[in-house]
Amino acid sequence: MRKVIIGTISLVAVGMLLVALFGVYKYTVTDGGDVVPGNDACTLEAMLCPDGSAVGRTGSRCEFAPCPSLSEGRNSSEFIAPLDRASERVTKKPFGILIKKATSPVQQERFSGYHTGTDFETFPDESDIDVSVYAVCTGVLEVKESASGYGGLVVQRCTSDGKPVSILYGHLALGSVTAFVGDILEQGSVIGTLGKAQSVDTDGERKHLHLGIFKGAGTASILGYVASHNELDRWIDPCLFVCK
Repeated sequence: MRKVIIGTISLVAVGMLLVALFGVYKYTVTDGGDVVPGNDACTLEAMLCPDGSAVGRTGSRCEFAPCPSLSEGRNSSEFIAPLDRASERVTKKPFGILIKKATSPVQQERFSGYHTGTDFETFPDESDIDVSVYAVCTGVLEVKESASGYGGLVVQRCTSDGKPVSILYGHLALGSVTAFVGDILEQGSVIGTLGKAQSVDTDGERKHLHLGIFKGAGTASILGYVASHNELDRWIDPCLFVCK
């Protein structure tokens, strides 16, 4: 009789242990002590990343997984592309090109000089849709304004090889930029969308992104063109990081 009782108690104990283990598997405890559903409760949503891939929701809070860095495996992992298929978009004005009104790849041309940034064009099927622009790095939003030659302009302070740089995003729809000056823009987060062609947000220009990287921060030049090739030393070619 004693053996039967002991056996029964053992079976009950094993059963309770299995129930407890199932509960731990099924639920996760947050830092605040609240019990929330595990990963199997996450919705089947997907977020498009700058490299064209997609990530789903994961973790106890069902947050989107981080986007992969387009610069993984390179010497510099500080920047990602501001648009998907970035290298395919550089078809008219790369960094350093000398622009003359008569021979410019863009007509009617308003500007002249050496191009201080890289222009990323839109594809034909993007003419009437919102095109998201992603933060190439993590840093403070320093400027959010309308500027001559750009329309909507955002300037972000970041670092490259431990040195401060200013990232210029030109021709944005300012109304789509929800962050405020002083906010931290996380790498890969959506800054806003490109302005419509021939609108105030592009200062009358075509729909495209001008991306510039100026050496230094706090007093960044927003010039899109300079008169001499030597003056380009104050900028970095964005395609060294984001076009491969």
